[in-house]
Amino acid sequence: MKLGLGIDTGGTYTDAVIYDFEGKNVLAKAKALTTKDNLATGIIESLRSLPEEYFRDIQLVSLSTTLATNACVEGKFSRGRLILIGYDPELLKKLRAKYGLPETDEMILIPGGHGQQGQVLSVPDWDLLKKRVEEADAETDAYGVVEYWGIRNAEFELKAKKLIRQWTGKPVVCAHELSSEINSLRRASTTLLNAGLIKLIDDLLDSVKKGMQEMGISAPVMIVRGDGTMMSESFARERPVETLLSGPAASVVGGMQLTGCKDALILDIGGTTSDLALIRGGLTVLSEEGVDIGSWRTGTKAIKIRTIGLGGDSIISFDMNEQLQIGPRKAAPLCWLACHSPEIKKELKRIHAENKWHSISLAEFLYIVSKPQNIESFSREEQDILKALEKGPLSLEQLADETQSSVFLLRTERLEQRGIIARSALTPSDIMHVKGEFQAWDSESARLGTEIMANRLHMPLDDFISLVYTRIIQKLYNLIIEYLLDGRISPSGSDLAPDTKKLMDTAFYNPYDDIDIKISTPLPIIGIGAPAHIFLNRLADALGTSAQLNEYSGVANAVGAVTGSIVGKEEVLIRPRYDRTGIVSYGCHGSFEYFETEDYDEALKWSKDMAAKGARDQAEAMGASNITVEVKEYNNVYKDRRIELLMETVVTARAVGNRTIVNMNV
Repeated sequence: MKLGLGIDTGGTYTDAVIYDFEGKNVLAKAKALTTKDNLATGIIESLRSLPEEYFRDIQLVSLSTTLATNACVEGKFSRGRLILIGYDPELLKKLRAKYGLPETDEMILIPGGHGQQGQVLSVPDWDLLKKRVEEADAETDAYGVVEYWGIRNAEFELKAKKLIRQWTGKPVVCAHELSSEINSLRRASTTLLNAGLIKLIDDLLDSVKKGMQEMGISAPVMIVRGDGTMMSESFARERPVETLLSGPAASVVGGMQLTGCKDALILDIGGTTSDLALIRGGLTVLSEEGVDIGSWRTGTKAIKIRTIGLGGDSIISFDMNEQLQIGPRKAAPLCWLACHSPEIKKELKRIHAENKWHSISLAEFLYIVSKPQNIESFSREEQDILKALEKGPLSLEQLADETQSSVFLLRTERLEQRGIIARSALTPSDIMHVKGEFQAWDSESARLGTEIMANRLHMPLDDFISLVYTRIIQKLYNLIIEYLLDGRISPSGSDLAPDTKKLMDTAFYNPYDDIDIKISTPLPIIGIGAPAHIFLNRLADALGTSAQLNEYSGVANAVGAVTGSIVGKEEVLIRPRYDRTGIVSYGCHGSFEYFETEDYDEALKWSKDMAAKGARDQAEAMGASNITVEVKEYNNVYKDRRIELLMETVVTARAVGNRTIVNMNV
């Protein structure tokens, strides 16, 4: 057998599958909790749950990872250093924060560079660059080089990269290798983020390979990119920024693989979030500008995705008006905590029996996840909380009693944000246990927690459960409509108008007898994630479409991680150069070379050849074999400040290849 191992590290669970490339089916699957402080631990734990007899036949390992995304959100990076050539210091000071860039004195600014046409304006001072690099090197792990017009001529970026590698021996990546985005600050943001991720991705890959070695798995490792394609280990080590949105992208590929749909919505309902993406003609729809995560505004092309804080582990609670709330915060399900700490069941029974009215949910628990290295850095109150929780999980009332405080005055936010303690509360996963739709942990504790919340909201149990499910489906319904309307009736990425939201609510509930409002889509909905089968059919009915589910929908992310293709892309721009008499030559701007000629046909031929070569070389570098290349061209008309209209030609090449597996073409 020729097998692949697919691994997906989600926000809550790490999934692993053994995939048979010849039979095109899943042979085994496993789940483990994601360990955010060390992703490799959760990955290795999931591998231990797979049948060992398959390991000797594994010829490819591929993973999707949340590492880059988490780093953006949490601000956890290694020490990257940005070298900017030809940037205006005043412009940087004014706009840097908008793109996630540091203070200017933390970057190395070198004058010089090219113009918009790719012409040399002035040669950078390489001696100055060497001096500044030597001054910063002791506090730098990796470098990123960006020239203001480096996308028009990469000559100086490439020379700086070569020199810095000679001087330091450390990783260096150029902006033009990562993005063709014309926005120079987006390119800078992308490049700095990439430099800060290099050491992190190195550590992850090293840990994973060590775990594979311990289990006798010997195979090349690949990683899913943010557009759903795959790249080799060596390529990923140099360009880890390409893994932004790797996990959701794997879901899209897995959904296509399991259902065969080419035009569809992909809805991934996970433990922490629900993610929505779109496929057209078997290809993922990508974000137009680039990925924006946290404070980072990058030029990295990835799937166009919309995410809400709704999943199996979302907290179910109520607001000050006693209206049901689901998410966006997450917590460990009560049924899960009871399996690991059975003593909480006694406390749940007490809360249930007392049936006390309170303005906050009392059936929530706190427990220690990891001990802080320097406990003195926390306040006295926080230290008291940690000391109390050393005995085991405590409810809010128990913790308040132990610390001689009140449930209103417990200050646990910082401890929770730092991952030192965690919260357990009623979640949709608990409701699924009560209904018998998911049976992994302690169902009795799930029922106790559900009844406590139903009693608090003065509702019969069945009515409460029905309301929870209806609200979840409505949130997913709104997610889909807002995604499809994005940029059509409101600016892209902005909130919909209140009237539009009211119309959506009316269409979902249809409360009137004299009018029937229906919002529908012809696109089928592919469900991904363990809870998808519970909600998808009702959701599809509400939108007048069909639900696409598969027995392996719960691990489709991991299937997508190992079944994606490898795609290399290259773009060459042909721009006319002119003087008072008109066009005098054509500048051809490729990622790695610049070419100029007076003859347009020669410019077009050079550009097509260069685009095809660049795309093929990239696909080979990412580990592809049996490569086919498609080259296209189109014309753009643009305005110039001196000449009203000009026409430029864009030549694009797309090289698609198979994953390289020994003795086999997949």
